[in-house]
Order: sequence, then structure tokens, then C-alpha cells
Amino acid sequence: MNKPAGMACPHLNGHGCSIHEWRPQPCRAFLCVWRLMSTLPEQWRPDLSGILIYQIANNAPGYDGNALILSLANGFEHLKDEALLGFVLTAIQNRQPIYLGVHREKADAKAYFLNPPLERAVAANNRDSFVAILRQAIAQKIGA
Repeated sequence: MNKPAGMACPHLNGHGCSIHEWRPQPCRAFLCVWRLMSTLPEQWRPDLSGILIYQIANNAPGYDGNALILSLANGFEHLKDEALLGFVLTAIQNRQPIYLGVHREKADAKAYFLNPPLERAVAANNRDSFVAILRQAIAQKIGA
């Protein structure tokens, strides 16, 4: 399959994968975090929420577990989602590396590492700063 990461698959239709029975091995092996974490609610299903979270190997020294890539199709609208803010907060508190990517017509060239700036806001217990940092990161990713 010749599809760049972060781009919508040409076989995606309004009901999911149109070639599900014949999908290529990379698609068979890929599991988004929504499918891996039973605590994430049904409304977080990527096609319903515009939130796609996936794992990559952690190469950030001093951080634990796999790194998470958080890709947001709806940009700033996601900042209204308290559950999403809580998810990011928990990752930061657990020292799990988390990066921001944004669904776009073009694949992201580089994800934004959220931990260092958000750790300062969490340490200061400053919710406004936490949300402002996320807003700034989203703005950088979408070119706003």
C-alpha cells in the first residue's frame, strides 16, 4: 500500500474500510490506542471523534513506556473535551511521552513533543497554561 503516514486511506468510506477482508498486512497489524485501551469510551472511536492515538517506540530519554502520537482532526475544537485534556494530563503525570500531530491533507513532517512544556504547567497546577500550551501546539501544527 503506497499511503503516507497521517493521510486518510483511499479505501476508507463512511462505514470503515471498504477492503477490510483483503486489507494489506500493515493495516492488519496496526492497532490504534482506542482499540488497545478498554478505558477509552466508544465516542473516542477515531471515525466518530476525530481523535487518533497510536503508539511508537519511545526514544525520549527519561520517559516511560511507549510514546503516544495524538492526532487531532478537529484542531482547537478538541480543547473543549475535558476527557481528552485529562488523558493528556495523565500521560504527562505518568511521564509517558506524548506527541501532537494533526490530521491534514498532507502527512505531518514532525510531531510536536508535548511533555517538556506541559510538565511545567502541571507542576505549577496551572490549567490555563496547560490549555494555552496545547492551543499553541495545535496552532503550530495546523499553521494557524
